[in-house]
Amino acid sequence: MKKTHPYIRVKQRGEVFFLTKFTVAELKDKVDLHFRDPYMSMESLEYQEKYTDYIEKIRKKGLELSTDNEEGVQRRLQLNRINDIRNYIQNNVNNFFPNSILISANTASASDFNDDDYLNLEKNDFGEFLFPDSVRFSVIDGQHRLAGLFLAEEQYLEEFEVPVVLLLNVSLPTAAKLFSDINGKQKAVNKSLIYDLYEHVSDSDVELIRKYHTICQKFYTDPKSPLFRQIKMLGMGSGAVSQSFFIDLCSKYVEKTSYASDIQNTYEQLFYYFRSFQETFPSDWPIPKNSNELSLEELDLISREVLVDHKSQLVKTNGFGAIMRAFPKISIKADGKFENYMMFIKQLEGKISWKRAELDQKGGGTEIQRFLYERIVEVLNLR
Repeated sequence: MKKTHPYIRVKQRGEVFFLTKFTVAELKDKVDLHFRDPYMSMESLEYQEKYTDYIEKIRKKGLELSTDNEEGVQRRLQLNRINDIRNYIQNNVNNFFPNSILISANTASASDFNDDDYLNLEKNDFGEFLFPDSVRFSVIDGQHRLAGLFLAEEQYLEEFEVPVVLLLNVSLPTAAKLFSDINGKQKAVNKSLIYDLYEHVSDSDVELIRKYHTICQKFYTDPKSPLFRQIKMLGMGSGAVSQSFFIDLCSKYVEKTSYASDIQNTYEQLFYYFRSFQETFPSDWPIPKNSNELSLEELDLISREVLVDHKSQLVKTNGFGAIMRAFPKISIKADGKFENYMMFIKQLEGKISWKRAELDQKGGGTEIQRFLYERIVEVLNLR
């Protein structure tokens, strides 16, 4: 006889969800663990090998991860964290988790799903679920907690109940908004992941981030871009500057200029700006101008020579922070023309060093950014 699950129906501003509970054992075989990484094909061979190794480590623990990483909203599972959760439960019989997890029941894809079974959900405040055998659950919040519990010994899985906030058949945009709202405003989650999920959120308060996320993606994916594959998408890739840092700085400094009203114009001006640095400082820029003519392996080799061997900071946090801070002043002088950007940036040639060894003498990160910015302003007479 199938087990039923009692529920309380809750309605908030037109949205309906349910408060219920499951044992860990009930959830283990029906939950799809996942994480977001839609940029895998763009990454280096080294990164992809690390990705494969990571998946293998997770599977050796008896956990399966969904490979549909374009639809995921979660961050990667941290092995040490899920081990700590398992140990927390197993090492002390008095330890427990009173807080709920947030999941979606994907009943629409269940082969033995019957619409009639769920018609009463829209009108009854209390009732019981009788889920079909083929139902699958996706985690929106609480994935680390669940994964840690899944690793516990069998005796804990059968007896340990988990309080659940349950939604039915949640779309990716809704899941993205829920994850972003919960984690972006309450917990210290990688900002690059939050920004990446804003692509699926239509609220007006994130439109600015959506705009610069689109620009960021274009710079990362276009083989002709000065930053092709040099942005750490989701904060985890093999690029030079993180997705969140790129978006934060571009939205801060470009919005001070007259080029912020139109997304195409914004991208074009940033393209001219970055291209000018790329051509002026080719040994300090991790991607060559003819990037679309080279293989990914050749590009990775060049990037490694610039960032690891040469230790250039131009496209790293310190250098990128400085040149973006200078963008409003330089863009006014350039008047929207590439040749003018080149004329100004060329004046920096031989008068500024981007090498880490020389910059480390200037202090910490913010001090280095300030030094580089002031040096740019001084050489270009922009005070």
